[in-house]
Amino acid sequence: MGTDPSFMFLKAFFAARVDRLRNARDDRGAISIETMMIIAGLVVAAAVAVAIIGTKVSEKAATIK
Repeated sequence: MGTDPSFMFLKAFFAARVDRLRNARDDRGAISIETMMIIAGLVVAAAVAVAIIGTKVSEKAATIK
């Protein structure tokens, strides 16, 4: 079973976002609005990844029956 290009993109995307989050504190040490927006984007991206995985599993299950 090969690596799906969608998952490779998501892995690279998440890695870039996590790297950005590591340095995303403002001068008071609080989480900035930009950081919260990045986190919200990661949550949405994770939901999309779950939807893609669910769809692929459903398609494979339908072909097995």
